[in-house]
Amino acid sequence: MKKSVLVLFVVMFVFLGVQFAFGQDANTPAAVGKAVAVPPIPDANQVIMVFDGKELTIGQLQYLAPKLDAETIKKAAEYWLDSQLLYEEAVKQGLGKDEKSKFLADMNSKKVFANAVVEKALNEIKIDDSQVKKYYDENKDTDQSLKEPMYLSFSHITVDSQEKAEEVLKKLNEGNDINVLAKEMSVANDASKGGRAAKYQQNTIESRYGKEFLDALLGASEGKVIGPIKNKDGKYEVAMHEGKREPKVKDFDKVSGQIKSKLENEAKGKTVEGLLKKLRENAKDRYVKKGALATDANSQ
Repeated sequence: MKKSVLVLFVVMFVFLGVQFAFGQDANTPAAVGKAVAVPPIPDANQVIMVFDGKELTIGQLQYLAPKLDAETIKKAAEYWLDSQLLYEEAVKQGLGKDEKSKFLADMNSKKVFANAVVEKALNEIKIDDSQVKKYYDENKDTDQSLKEPMYLSFSHITVDSQEKAEEVLKKLNEGNDINVLAKEMSVANDASKGGRAAKYQQNTIESRYGKEFLDALLGASEGKVIGPIKNKDGKYEVAMHEGKREPKVKDFDKVSGQIKSKLENEAKGKTVEGLLKKLRENAKDRYVKKGALATDANSQ
């Protein structure tokens, strides 16, 4: 019975948490682009429910669901009430003395305040436009995320054996058109289109045909035939390089938001890491690592 109560509580928490996070149903008019009336901002001091003399206010509900509408207020208030009742039931059943429950309750209580400390530190992080522009200027030639990808175009013929591939190569050397031959001899899905592959990115080519094929294509000049090359599926490729667009640096305006997010995330990681390092250093005389942790400490 103890386990079932805890499971019920967890399920309810997860379900309602999801409801609060989204705030409105995906099928509401607002979600499909129709204009809807904006509800008035609720008074944070308004008492919405009282349980055994304990008041629940709109302001407290906003800790659970920042964007409140009538339906969310109802669900959040019911969640709060059910939490009080389930907690009372847990105490009646003696779960308040259960070691696991006590440990987890203590951890969850501290986690709330720990998150508040971290959030306060993160809110102090500010990345300004000059930092974003500096990163762009210093990294635009090396950071691939700031570039349009390279595109390769080619036509190819896929056959089942080395012998057939050699036959294809011979016909091409005799002056036959690769796109006509692809329709006649290729077993690939694009045979009906003459084996044309226009503007493929490098990772797409490698995933479809294999690294050996990609490397041969990259090493070829436009108009050159490559192959026969065994592809990743065990078939053989003969292809003609038909053009390459080199990687192009994106305009600053198109990537400034991306760069800012990157810098903010890096700063957040360093801030949290630095905060924890400082706190652990200040508390190093207050804790002792034992057992497996003692071995880990000695190896550092």
